[in-house]
Amino acid sequence: MYELEVVGMDWFGAALREGHGYLDGWEQCFKQAAEAKREPDRAFQKAAREALGTERP
Repeated sequence: MYELEVVGMDWFGAALREGHGYLDGWEQCFKQAAEAKREPDRAFQKAAREALGTERP
Protein backbone atom coordinates (compact mmCIF):
# COMPACT_ATOMS: atom_id res chain seq x y z
CA MET A 1 0.00 0.00 0.00
CA TYR A 2 2.87 2.36 0.80
CA GLU A 3 4.38 1.66 -2.63
CA LEU A 4 1.10 2.73 -4.24
CA GLU A 5 1.21 6.01 -2.33
CA VAL A 6 4.83 6.58 -3.38
CA VAL A 7 3.97 5.96 -7.03
CA GLY A 8 1.04 8.37 -6.78
CA MET A 9 3.22 11.06 -5.24
CA ASP A 10 5.89 10.51 -7.91
CA TRP A 11 3.23 10.87 -10.60
CA PHE A 12 1.92 14.03 -8.94
CA GLY A 13 5.44 15.48 -8.81
CA ALA A 14 6.04 14.68 -12.47
CA ALA A 15 2.73 16.30 -13.44
CA LEU A 16 3.70 19.44 -11.54
CA ARG A 17 7.14 19.59 -13.16
CA GLU A 18 5.62 19.18 -16.63
CA GLY A 19 2.98 21.81 -15.96
CA HIS A 20 0.01 19.45 -16.29
CA GLY A 21 -3.21 19.77 -14.38
CA TYR A 22 -5.18 22.57 -12.87
CA LEU A 23 -3.82 22.61 -9.37
CA ASP A 24 -4.33 26.22 -8.39
CA GLY A 25 -6.14 26.31 -5.09
CA TRP A 26 -5.75 22.57 -4.51
CA GLU A 27 -1.98 22.15 -4.40
CA GLN A 28 -1.49 23.49 -0.87
CA CYS A 29 -4.49 21.57 0.45
CA PHE A 30 -3.25 18.35 -1.19
CA LYS A 31 0.27 18.79 0.17
CA GLN A 32 -1.01 19.41 3.70
CA ALA A 33 -3.30 16.38 3.58
CA ALA A 34 -0.56 14.15 2.16
CA GLU A 35 1.91 15.27 4.82
CA ALA A 36 -0.64 14.87 7.63
CA LYS A 37 -1.38 11.25 6.71
CA ARG A 38 2.22 10.18 6.11
CA GLU A 39 3.16 9.38 9.72
CA PRO A 40 -0.13 7.66 10.65
CA ASP A 41 0.20 5.55 7.48
CA ARG A 42 3.72 4.49 8.43
CA ALA A 43 2.67 3.65 11.98
CA PHE A 44 -0.24 1.56 10.71
CA GLN A 45 1.93 -0.26 8.20
CA LYS A 46 4.57 -1.03 10.83
CA ALA A 47 1.95 -2.33 13.27
CA ALA A 48 0.34 -4.45 10.54
CA ARG A 49 3.67 -5.97 9.51
CA GLU A 50 4.50 -6.75 13.14
CA ALA A 51 1.06 -8.32 13.72
CA LEU A 52 1.42 -10.43 10.58
CA GLY A 53 5.01 -11.37 11.33
CA THR A 54 6.27 -9.87 8.08
CA GLU A 55 8.47 -7.10 9.51
CA ARG A 56 11.66 -6.85 7.47
CA PRO A 57 14.95 -7.32 9.35
